[in-house]
Amino acid sequence: MKKLLLLILVMILSAGILHAAPAVSPVEYEKGIVVFVGPLDQSMQKQYQMAKGELVSIQLTSGPETGKVVDTFNFVSERSAYEIKVKPGDKVIVAVTHDLGKTSYHVSDFDRFDYVYILGGLFVLALVVFGGFIGAKSVMVIAFSVLLIFKIFIGQVLANQYSLTLLTLAVAIVIAVATQLVISGLSKKTLAAVLGTVGGVAIAGVLSMLAIKLMHLTGLDSEEAMLLKASTLSYIDFQGVLFAGMVFGALGAVMDVTISIASAVYEVKSVHPAISFKELVRAGMNVGRDIMGTMSNTLILAYAGSSLPLMLLIASQQNAPMLKILNLNMIVTEFARALTGSIGLICAIPLTAIIAAVLLQRD
Repeated sequence: MKKLLLLILVMILSAGILHAAPAVSPVEYEKGIVVFVGPLDQSMQKQYQMAKGELVSIQLTSGPETGKVVDTFNFVSERSAYEIKVKPGDKVIVAVTHDLGKTSYHVSDFDRFDYVYILGGLFVLALVVFGGFIGAKSVMVIAFSVLLIFKIFIGQVLANQYSLTLLTLAVAIVIAVATQLVISGLSKKTLAAVLGTVGGVAIAGVLSMLAIKLMHLTGLDSEEAMLLKASTLSYIDFQGVLFAGMVFGALGAVMDVTISIASAVYEVKSVHPAISFKELVRAGMNVGRDIMGTMSNTLILAYAGSSLPLMLLIASQQNAPMLKILNLNMIVTEFARALTGSIGLICAIPLTAIIAAVLLQRD
């Protein structure tokens, strides 16, 4: 009986403690600049006696405590790729927590995005200075494409209401039409470039769908995709996301090729109005063959550059069976991504040449 009463008392006290426990406050993130890095003092050495690290003093540059200098312990073991080694003058992101009435500060990451603004400004400046009015229109087109993908496409993917295949193709067509119209204006040349782009991207899309289906690609070829699948977005069709990545990756290169072919055919027709349809197509194909090799190589190199750590991983596995390595999902995904986009780009050349010749031969 005493044991039963004791058990009931413990349960009541435990429930009261749990009920009274304050909720964990969310982590706040602020900007800061490292002003001092040095060894721990005696008090902090006792507190972190089992950890290796250093004392970091940070002056906060955002939030309600702007200007305040705070001290924090920065763990450093020199063995983990995820450690943050800082020095005075570094801009950092500070994680601020408020637990049990005590405020703690921790180095969360480097503050990198200010430099992105600088690079973005240089990019826009180069476009406007060397491209003039066309460069300014290019800036508008890029802003529109980014806004369309991040606001419309990503939003619809998260809502999970529409087919990712149809959504991807619709967004790709809108970007192609808007880009060509803004840059080149409303003309037969622009129409030929748009139709050639749609055809090339459609071919790349069909091949991407077949590759995903026949090769059993999962779309979980990166840490980000696997993390999303395991945590917050398990309901997302990651094969559809992979398809979208393949199509969007090919879209830019295909648009570049089609407008070049359409412009070349247009110029030839302007200089030689009496040229025949066959000769006009041949002229477009001759230009296209020169572009074909360099643009296909550009696309392959772009994917190879983004997959360099993956290629190093393959090359370093000297004793591992290549049959197993080459059939890994992440490996085959990169091959499929590069090759489907290149095939779509190549097919867009004759399509654009023929469409441009047909449109320009007509009154």
